[in-house]
Amino acid sequence: MKRFSPSRSLRFKLVLASVVVELAMLTLLVANSVRVMQAHLLDQAEIRMEEVRPLLNASLASALAERDYGTLDGVLKQVRREQGIRYLVLYDNAGKSVSSDGWPEGKPLPPLDANIGLAEASGVYDTEIPIQIAGQDYGRLRLGISTRFLSDAKSSILRQSLAIAAIEILLSIALLAGVGYWLTRHLAMLTRASERVAGGHFDVQVPVGGEDEIASLGAAFNTMTAAVRARVGELEASEGMQRRYRTEAEQERARLVSLLGAMNQGILFVGADNAVVYFNPAFLRMWMITESGNLVGKPASEVLTLSANVLAQPDHFSRFLLDVTTTHEVSENFEIHMADGRVVTQISYPVRDPEHRLIGRLWVYEDITKARQTAEQLIYLAERDSLTGLYNRRRFQEELDRFITDADRRKSQGALLFFDLDEFKYVNDSFGHGAGDAMLIRIAGEVGKLVRRNEIFSRLGGDEFAILMPEAGRPEIEALAERVVRAVAQIPFRFDAQNLRLTTSLGIALYPQSAANGEELIAHADAAMYQAKGAGKNAWRVYRSDIDPSQAMVTRLSWNDRISHALENNLLTLHFQGVFRSDNRQSLAHLEVLVRILDVDTPGGFILPGHFIPFAEKSGKILDIDKWVIRTSIALLASSPDVPSLAVNISGRSFDEPTLPQYISDLLAQNGVEPSRLLVELTETSAVTDLHDAQRFIEALRQTGCTVCLDDFGTGFSSFAYLKHLNADILKIDGLFIRDLVNNHDNQVFVKAIVDVARGLHKTTVAEFVENGETLEMLKLFGVDLVQGYHLDMPCADHPALVH
Repeated sequence: MKRFSPSRSLRFKLVLASVVVELAMLTLLVANSVRVMQAHLLDQAEIRMEEVRPLLNASLASALAERDYGTLDGVLKQVRREQGIRYLVLYDNAGKSVSSDGWPEGKPLPPLDANIGLAEASGVYDTEIPIQIAGQDYGRLRLGISTRFLSDAKSSILRQSLAIAAIEILLSIALLAGVGYWLTRHLAMLTRASERVAGGHFDVQVPVGGEDEIASLGAAFNTMTAAVRARVGELEASEGMQRRYRTEAEQERARLVSLLGAMNQGILFVGADNAVVYFNPAFLRMWMITESGNLVGKPASEVLTLSANVLAQPDHFSRFLLDVTTTHEVSENFEIHMADGRVVTQISYPVRDPEHRLIGRLWVYEDITKARQTAEQLIYLAERDSLTGLYNRRRFQEELDRFITDADRRKSQGALLFFDLDEFKYVNDSFGHGAGDAMLIRIAGEVGKLVRRNEIFSRLGGDEFAILMPEAGRPEIEALAERVVRAVAQIPFRFDAQNLRLTTSLGIALYPQSAANGEELIAHADAAMYQAKGAGKNAWRVYRSDIDPSQAMVTRLSWNDRISHALENNLLTLHFQGVFRSDNRQSLAHLEVLVRILDVDTPGGFILPGHFIPFAEKSGKILDIDKWVIRTSIALLASSPDVPSLAVNISGRSFDEPTLPQYISDLLAQNGVEPSRLLVELTETSAVTDLHDAQRFIEALRQTGCTVCLDDFGTGFSSFAYLKHLNADILKIDGLFIRDLVNNHDNQVFVKAIVDVARGLHKTTVAEFVENGETLEMLKLFGVDLVQGYHLDMPCADHPALVH
């Protein structure tokens, strides 16, 4: 039986409301009394001050005029003692203090108070009285009068008023409680009786006395319980049979409704007469039907066409629905484009009984908007640079092929403009990748304003950009080149309280004058860009074949010599960066091996791989570097079993060396190193470039027992498709998707997709370029297995994990 809390009873509420009202009124009365009394006291104090002023003037004027300082001292002491004054200071007409009592000599006097009421808070009323004889001023008297009598009077009045109010409230509570009990005792009895009836005790009767409304209510209650008792007896006879049938039917219906209600597909079932029989919540959500109570029994064509005419496009959809409702066959999958941007698919099936008679039709709807948006996002990411939003290298290559084809067919001319940023590496090294990324975004935006709609502006990687200009004459081409160079040079940047301005070197290759195909056009535009750099940078040049080989050849020969010198004189060195488990940043999974060249021109300096690897790949020296890194890493693993697993990077050029997997296997066996301690990283782009050789190379590596990691994963649109052909154990997500992960929704979608696919294929995922805690927490949330970046560990030669 439910028991009412005293704080919820009607009696309590009546008493509480009355007390609250009375308390509010008493508060106002007390406050007003205190205010009136205080005003009266202030008036009395002012009157008293007016009486004291002439007395003080009379007592001091003659003595001050005669300069009788002894008398003045005596008068001040007597006045202060008799009048309750805090201090007295007497000044002559020259402003000199001639006598004082109660105030330290030399101490500044407080400012004068406007009236005694304002001085109540400080406890002293500071005022001044002029000392005059026959209207002539002889000086002035500064005095401080205690205002404590005001505070004492106010406190006394407040205590008396509160005591009276408390007594009145207590008396009111007692009186109201008695009245409330007398009014509600019969209602409480009816409440208890009703609770017993609700609990199944139908023989309850309440006493009825008197002829008031409460007595009538009690009589009606007794009549009701008697009627209920009779009805219950009749119902109990048939309840058993009905309960069994109802339970079975409800269980079956609950199972079916739960199944259909949990589906994301919208379900509509109509009878043989095409009238609606059933629909699930997903159907209502898809068609935004809010009033579903009157749908059952309506013709399906009316329900569907009414919703379709409001939500769906195109206009022929209603006619399509009517055609489907008249057929007894399975309809084709029809795609509906909603006016609010959603895309819904529809298909219907005829429903037949065991004797193959048509008993209705089942309509199935599915909202594929998110799936379609995800596909569009993947396509966008596949052809757009994630940092700047420009076309990426893949889309650029497609546009270049189209450019060549259209130019050949129309016999038109155009150009390719190549440019990069002078000294961009200095910005990245000095101010970090965040500053470099900000520059790239700003430059992409400024240059993008100069490009016409039919021209293709792309970022090819790093700080390299390209502009395709179809059907353009040389004056237009050179004018755009000049505007680009000038625009970049005029962009101001500020990092770490330093003002910077970058410049660009731009090369132009004309088609068909400077090249016969796309590859030559790219090569010659690149050469022209270096011709511009050789001319002092911050310039543009049109490709000239007569000066092409010089600078590029000198640079290549110089780097080839430096690489050979490093290999011959043991100038290569290794740095190491930790790769950690995402759920525990203290748990080291393995170390990535990073190669450097000791810079002989800068003692203690290193040449990073970005400078020499491209030249090493072109000259073939990369194979020697790869073997040196593998040989040194395996020797390090052999030095101690406590050395963690090492991951080495293999160039795409190594795919052409079929003996390299066997070379790795022999070194592991000779040094007694477990193959699982060596991870081999291959870039996705290099693997996809020569898929057949990459498959052969990866399979050979797996046979040695080494773990294979696919680096920079996600840079290609068909990355997921290539996973069927490239049997890698680990997927390292490309850093372009990680750097701005927290602020880039597209990158978040792509990373989650990679993690989901990798988990489904039982592959481990690694995220690099983790440069802050927010990125790390988001990667943990996405389910990435391993993480790597400056936020966790900085590359160094003497890594703590190698100390043993």
